[in-house]
Amino acid sequence: MASMTQPQRRRWTRLHLACRIIVSGKDAEGREFTEETETLNVNKFGASIRTSRSYSPGQVITVRTKDQGHVGQFQVVWAGEPQTPQAGRIGVEFLDARRFWGVEFPPDDWGGL
Repeated sequence: MASMTQPQRRRWTRLHLACRIIVSGKDAEGREFTEETETLNVNKFGASIRTSRSYSPGQVITVRTKDQGHVGQFQVVWAGEPQTPQAGRIGVEFLDARRFWGVEFPPDDWGGL
């Protein structure tokens, strides 16, 4: 049997959670914007977010959860390229890590199924 290469391990356990959010900030031209959208999945330190806007890695945004009203500062760490499966998505990490999504995450060493 041929050996298989091990896929790169994720740093944290992700949960599929469609959480309604409002994203706001300033675009590359300095204009303020607000976008109502949702998360695709979340982890202890960030999220993958569906978007209709263009974002750049390093961009700082504010996210507010619609249900709980939590507000936090995030930094865009990746943005899906057009014409790829990740188009219309961004990955963000907390600038001020804390419990934000209102869910309890499995331990970091949990393998999941």
